[in-house]
Amino acid sequence: MNEGPDNDSADVDPGAPGATHGRAGASHAHLRRLGGGRLGGGRLSALGVPAKAALLDRCATAGLPVPAGLVLRGPALRRRTPAELAAQVVRIAPVGPLVVRSAFAAEDGDTSSSAGRFTSVVDVDAHDVDAVADALARVLASAPTDAAEQDLAVLVQAQVAATHAGVAFTDPDHEDDLVDVVPGLADGLLAGREAGERTRLPRLAALERPRGVGWRPRLATLLRDVRRELGEGPGWDVEWADDGRRCWLVQVRPVTAAPVRDEALTLANHREILPDPPSVLMTSLVAGASRDLFSYWRGFAPDLPAGRPFVDELAGRPLINLSLLVDTMRRLGLPTTFVTDSIGGSSRDRLPPVVGPRPVRLAAHAPALVGLGIDQLRSPGQVDGLVDELRSRATQVDHPGSSVHEVLDAAHDVYVGLVTGMFALTTAISGPLALLQRLGTSAEHHARHRSAGTAIWDDLAPLHDLVEADQVRRAAVERGDVPDDPTFLRAWRRYLAAHGHRGVHESDLSRPRYHEDPAPLLSLLAGERRERDRDAARRTPRGVLTSPLWWQAARAIRAREELRSGAMRAFDVLRQRLLALADAACERRSLPVRDDLWDLTTDQARALDHGAAYDEAFLARRRDERAELARLRLPDVVWRSDDPDRWDPAGRPPAGDRLRGLPLTRGDVTGTVWRLDAPSTQPPDVDGPLVLVAPAVDAGWIATFARVDAVVVETGGELSHGSIVLRERGVPAVTNVGGATTLPDGARVRVRAAAGIVERVG
Repeated sequence: MNEGPDNDSADVDPGAPGATHGRAGASHAHLRRLGGGRLGGGRLSALGVPAKAALLDRCATAGLPVPAGLVLRGPALRRRTPAELAAQVVRIAPVGPLVVRSAFAAEDGDTSSSAGRFTSVVDVDAHDVDAVADALARVLASAPTDAAEQDLAVLVQAQVAATHAGVAFTDPDHEDDLVDVVPGLADGLLAGREAGERTRLPRLAALERPRGVGWRPRLATLLRDVRRELGEGPGWDVEWADDGRRCWLVQVRPVTAAPVRDEALTLANHREILPDPPSVLMTSLVAGASRDLFSYWRGFAPDLPAGRPFVDELAGRPLINLSLLVDTMRRLGLPTTFVTDSIGGSSRDRLPPVVGPRPVRLAAHAPALVGLGIDQLRSPGQVDGLVDELRSRATQVDHPGSSVHEVLDAAHDVYVGLVTGMFALTTAISGPLALLQRLGTSAEHHARHRSAGTAIWDDLAPLHDLVEADQVRRAAVERGDVPDDPTFLRAWRRYLAAHGHRGVHESDLSRPRYHEDPAPLLSLLAGERRERDRDAARRTPRGVLTSPLWWQAARAIRAREELRSGAMRAFDVLRQRLLALADAACERRSLPVRDDLWDLTTDQARALDHGAAYDEAFLARRRDERAELARLRLPDVVWRSDDPDRWDPAGRPPAGDRLRGLPLTRGDVTGTVWRLDAPSTQPPDVDGPLVLVAPAVDAGWIATFARVDAVVVETGGELSHGSIVLRERGVPAVTNVGGATTLPDGARVRVRAAAGIVERVG
């Protein structure tokens, strides 16, 4: 295919870019006079040829389709005129049109590139000495004036009769190669005269075959072979040309400045556990934990992407990099639906394309997948030890001498421990639960189940009995006061000892715990007591048969809720320590009031240790910024290229009359919409059933759940904490209902929970 210096007489298709003319002996002699060599001989690097030509020679030697060509080196370029060089070149150059281009040492480095700075000349007649001389003169005239002799080189190659050509960028951290393509030659694209069409090609691993027809599968194969020969490197900037039969490698250089990639980000997971938007401090803390969070996966498969953030901050929210999770599944060979199926709401049509399982990759990552599977099986039994570690980490800084820096470091560690512990437990739940849902027995199993989340609700029963038995106590809780009698106070202290560390949006350190603000609990005690739906918990023969499957799911569910509760105990300790440090900052006038701490980033808060101070004017601007960001209603999936104006709730399309989601429980309720973005215990004064409609919920909404007859959630996974509580309490509920929050307050809807349907009825 490509000739080397010892194979000048080899048979070559005279119409292909690899064709040459001239006698073999003359070719050797003329190449020696030019001080260079042919591409594909494997000797150019040893001759000291600059990187651009040396890389092409290496690829051609390895059998990659590189157009036939030769390299002219420094000594000849300096000591001979362009006309003298051309006279030699026309005798040994490939037949047909030529491309004459620079290959100077200054053009491509490890950390910088001058691609496009120097001259290339296309459509040069290989038989026209004057045309070749003119092209050589123009290329040499663009060389740096201070270039040393050994830094000069010129490439003379056969020009591909391209039907499509362009530039491709590979990146070891991405599963798609970016491609800019134009019809015909790509000289206009490379010169900036044409924009070209931007597309993505799925990267091929070793032994994988491309799909489709045309230039795309041929280019995908070429890029795979470039990586095979040159390694992943920092990524490769590849110029290519396709002639309808073969895709040719025209140039290759290391990527020194990767192109900006658009990526999908999701708020869905954080919307379930954090307020929208979270405090500045918590957003900063979560975003700062990005690398350590993703290190859980890389611990099993070190070849997973290392340079992309797992969490990005956008519009004042921490968003999980959904594209990175999708690429993780692709790298492991798993179907991408493992991560995209948990993202729904109003953004299903914005998800990255679905990619199925890849057997070659599954086989290559078998040890990593086995390790992940073992970790999932072991995870329920390891929760007690993990909880002890998290609480111990918080206790280490629970003393008056601790600094903001030390407490935030501990908060970082506790958050990372909580989330990475959840990874294995959530995966351990998902498989058995999916089977139970398919078999139709999930609801009855959940209705009998108890966990730490459900206990927040159930353990209020003795307090509710005390309130119902005494009018004075009832009057107190209706005023929002804790009844001041010994019997109630003893029961109250027992309850707070068990659950006082929990709270509404408890995953945000800025939010008070129940022992600080018991108003949601007192409101619940003042309301009508709601009994569990005993019919939902009734055993069926199919439920008995699926009990072993439920046992596996239930132990993981129970362990996950225990982990969350234990981590929230640690968070409570850290919150109290941060409040004490904020009080000290107020005393020395570094902060106006203690809660201003939550409006600082972690770096700004750490600076308090070193004398930083933030006045009311600074904090007022920060609050104004947050108020503006809070106005935005982000979809469940956004792209970095999105215009934030499209997230304005005023511009959202109206919901249809029939919305679909994922069923969480059974039940059929027709009632009035109570539209909330945050928990409330003050329901509207309406007759008949009340249907809560919320963007997302978590266990902190329990007091609100107790006030309604059905729940409709726009964003939420079946394994979310709020979903688990709703299932265990048997409240008719549907989650992942796209467009749910466009239902107006006061509208009449019918919730058919078992079918996952919400209908407007008036």
